[in-house]
Amino acid sequence: KSGFIGPEDEVPFTKKKCLKEGQGKSACYAQCGRMNPDKFSNALDDQFVIIAGTGNAGTEEQLIRALQDGPVTTCFSKTSVEPGERCSKGCVHANSVIGYTRDKWILQESYGKHWGKFKDGSWQTTRGSICSGAIISKAFFPRVFYDYDRANAYYVPVKGGVKETDLKLVDKAMYGITDANRLNVGTAKNKCAFLGSACKGVVALSSGVFELVSDFGTGSSGDRAAFKKVQMVVYLRHERSEKYIGVQKQKKRLNLIAVPKDKAAPFFTSNARFISFNNPLYHLVDNQMELVVGGSKDIDNSWTLNNCNIYNDVSGKSFELLPGKKGSTILGGGKYNPTSSSQRFNIGLSGKWTIVSSRLQVPLAERKKVLIFTDHSKASIKKFRWNARQIINSKGHPYTADMSVSKSGFKFEDRNNAMRPRNCGVSKLNPTGMADHLVMENGRIVMSSNMDSSWTFEYGDL
Repeated sequence: KSGFIGPEDEVPFTKKKCLKEGQGKSACYAQCGRMNPDKFSNALDDQFVIIAGTGNAGTEEQLIRALQDGPVTTCFSKTSVEPGERCSKGCVHANSVIGYTRDKWILQESYGKHWGKFKDGSWQTTRGSICSGAIISKAFFPRVFYDYDRANAYYVPVKGGVKETDLKLVDKAMYGITDANRLNVGTAKNKCAFLGSACKGVVALSSGVFELVSDFGTGSSGDRAAFKKVQMVVYLRHERSEKYIGVQKQKKRLNLIAVPKDKAAPFFTSNARFISFNNPLYHLVDNQMELVVGGSKDIDNSWTLNNCNIYNDVSGKSFELLPGKKGSTILGGGKYNPTSSSQRFNIGLSGKWTIVSSRLQVPLAERKKVLIFTDHSKASIKKFRWNARQIINSKGHPYTADMSVSKSGFKFEDRNNAMRPRNCGVSKLNPTGMADHLVMENGRIVMSSNMDSSWTFEYGDL
């Protein structure tokens, strides 16, 4: 239901059934997706998702909610089972809860596809029964979220579909589009996300092939399912001059220049890089634009954000150091104050990163089940990441507009949780100790050994 479940025709046979119907072990191994990744689409990889730990579905309501995203793992005992019951409390045998009716839970057994009363490998137990309680008490599920941070794009279904004859497709040779990029709608979306303005969306053609679209044409309704891309971009504003970074084409080069707001260049971030939306084959290397060589992870230059104010536009609050118990310092929120050192932090641009206080020069870590700023040897440093402009922890819980951690998991539609870096130093992720910082000097964008320029992110959806 969430779109993360693999295609039914790619689910391998059980070993027992395979050995009966195939040509021995070699035929069975050929059906194993793990051993033959080129023959099977891995939905989790194809669709850029984050696995943020596991959750416990401890009540009927929570289990039903978890089942909307896929099967839920559970375990139980088959000993000391009371009359009329299917199982008892314990953890001796594992199954997956795969669905429910008004009065039953549906579980998938591990004895093959044709086992059981229903001849499909499943069995049922009554909701509210002892067995039901046993199943729910041990019901766990992966927290799966779409990874918007990978290329900062999302897709909107085209209502009414599109006409195949209206479409103009992305130049495959120019943008390195391969058959693997068109394996399914997930791989097509992933590739399109990295192509900025060159790719407007994806479509399923009548031939069964998935293609990347550069122009949807007249917009007439048709019989082909399609998705239009929306790229989440950033504009970099220099605080002191109030100028923006722009990109100017000169002969065969793209140069960075200082421009007014209406000329600002949009970038999208990926793997700690700034990639040009209008020129997606180029990314920011030092103070110039250079061609992307290889994949996005192979790009040489990457960036981080130092001495930032982390701001929420809805509440007007920023992250701030606050006093905790026993003289500790915790992370909270306070009214935006650009001059306060207690509101300055070093954070990452993408991927997993730590929150480090600029004033204390120590990270946010867990010590005795409490999040505090400390470098204690027994403390566990916590990792965070961006996802659709929200800051989420390793369990997928976002910081809210009031700067506290939500008890609920990440939701794309919770736009009020968006955080915006302000007054940041933009610096090389791997400093050389020389010209490591992007600055503006005398109206020119240069690299400097001094972090004396502050940059603010402004967001846009294109």
